[in-house]
Amino acid sequence: MYLHLGANDKGRMQRFANVSAISGMDYPEDGRSLCLVDWDHDGDLDFWISNRTAPQLRFLRNDAPRAGRFLGLRLEGKKGNRDAIGARVEIVVPGRDQAMVKTVRAGDGYLAQSSKGLLFGLGEFSGDVAVTVRWPGGAVSKIENLAADGHYRLTEGNTPLRWERPSSDLALKPGVTSPGLSPDTVRVPMVTLLKVPTLEYQDMKGRAAKVPKVGRFTLLNLWASWCAPCLSELEEFKDRFEDLEAAGVEVVALALDGVGQDEGDPSDAKKWAERMGLPFATGLANEKILTILERLHVRLTPMELDLVIPLSLLIDKEGRLAVLYKGAPGVDEILADLEHSSLARWERLVGSAGLGGVSLENIDATVGVAADQLEVSQRFQFAQDMWQGRWLTAAEVQFRDALAVTPDFAEAANNLGLVHATAGQHAKAVEAYQRALSLREDFAAGHMNLGLSLDALGQSPAAQNSLLRALELDPALPKVNDALGLLHAKRGDLPAAKQYFEKETEVNPGFAEGFNHLGLIYLSLNQAASALEPLRKAASLDSQNADALNNLGLACKRVGLLEEAGQAFENCVKVNPQFVPGLINLGIFHIDTGNLAIAEQRLIQALDIQPGSTMARRNLSRVRSMRTKK
Repeated sequence: MYLHLGANDKGRMQRFANVSAISGMDYPEDGRSLCLVDWDHDGDLDFWISNRTAPQLRFLRNDAPRAGRFLGLRLEGKKGNRDAIGARVEIVVPGRDQAMVKTVRAGDGYLAQSSKGLLFGLGEFSGDVAVTVRWPGGAVSKIENLAADGHYRLTEGNTPLRWERPSSDLALKPGVTSPGLSPDTVRVPMVTLLKVPTLEYQDMKGRAAKVPKVGRFTLLNLWASWCAPCLSELEEFKDRFEDLEAAGVEVVALALDGVGQDEGDPSDAKKWAERMGLPFATGLANEKILTILERLHVRLTPMELDLVIPLSLLIDKEGRLAVLYKGAPGVDEILADLEHSSLARWERLVGSAGLGGVSLENIDATVGVAADQLEVSQRFQFAQDMWQGRWLTAAEVQFRDALAVTPDFAEAANNLGLVHATAGQHAKAVEAYQRALSLREDFAAGHMNLGLSLDALGQSPAAQNSLLRALELDPALPKVNDALGLLHAKRGDLPAAKQYFEKETEVNPGFAEGFNHLGLIYLSLNQAASALEPLRKAASLDSQNADALNNLGLACKRVGLLEEAGQAFENCVKVNPQFVPGLINLGIFHIDTGNLAIAEQRLIQALDIQPGSTMARRNLSRVRSMRTKK
């Protein structure tokens, strides 16, 4: 809302000031549309506001003291259009240099249509005014004397009629005005209750500890030694420790000093914790904790992307995030929130809006279905975050919770299988994939994943059948041809493997490992010249692929491209100094080129990493023998 600061000394409009914060209209909901209308017929404009969030419709009656008089006009056209859209109205007030002009519009804002009635402010003038209407059909009407403080209906070609709003049974009951958001504290009660993954940290004495503990409420607080509000909040937690303990709340305060982009010193946090004599658990946060909380925050509050401190998470007895606090809410508010997660979902929704009202989920079953879908989406996305970060236990929990809400969610069952497969638990993975396929038989990726885990379990025929079914459903599915190529390569059927790898490079031209496998098959078939192109492609697609660089070195060496071979082996060891085959091949290359001292160093490195390597030991003996003879 903007306040006009008046005219300058030349009578021209000067400027406006943003007075939104003190207007009484700074509501927490996400506003979208504004419609203006003299709803109560008192000569000033009232507001209807629609919102993206609850309440979806808000009425604001304008009861500000009105110092001046008004004139209200409602036009009805005859020749142009009935609503007189496009009509231009001029009002001349005696004593004013310029006429007031307004136009009847259809649509006057984002998703909004204000009243087509026109309202003019006349200031202190109380006499009759002259009105000129230029109708959309081209006619012009002039009315010389309309009295102030009245609403009139102007019909094209007819005499103006004074209009009074008819009585109505509709009565709007005033509601309690909700306060705006506090600038220093934001409370975010959760509608979807996601389980907080187990977070491992070190306490201030360097001992390993975990949070949260199931069976008790946990208040996880993030703070820093340089943050004055954080230290004040810790003092309050200390002063109210007995109240928190009596309510079954375990406080864990983790310092963010030196974590992420923070430039603080963890030793400062330890000193502050000791100096304050905090009676609850304290420790140092870490990158993993910060990353997990950031992902949790993004999934649950996508419109509030910034994490700030002090930050507190109220975690219920089942390990689920109940309320998120940005800033210092105070112990009383935290204690009042302990029952939030025990409420029904629709009650949590009403409570989280902070605006009163009724949730349709408690009335209409179809709304509950839509709410289930939203909740499952949040759980699934957070589970994906945990799996991609390789926090497998957390990912498993979230995928299982998603399936508990929607048992027929095939993607969740499939991804639960991926979690098990990543952990090397292929029998569990097979069970999850089979559940996914029982829900959706034409799930090509599910068949491929099932084939990969069956192959890992040594069930080669069944694995091949699953992979072929995936290929039948989606011939362009990435990595399935590669998997079939590997399966045939393990059987020794190199020509068939070559065909599958060639197909993989066609349908998935950005997959470096597919080109690497194709090049390796050519090497196994003693076709080193044919191996060069796919191996060079693999190295260009993924310059960090040590295996592809090593294979490229072998291919180059076989065809006599010694300089390129040496560079490929050097690059292999550079990107992965622990890659033993690359170290051995680089050592042999230096033996062949006469650099015996360097060859000995590389072979010693290989044996340090893999003491049982027969090839490294044999070539090391060879190079030492050669150096002795010299």
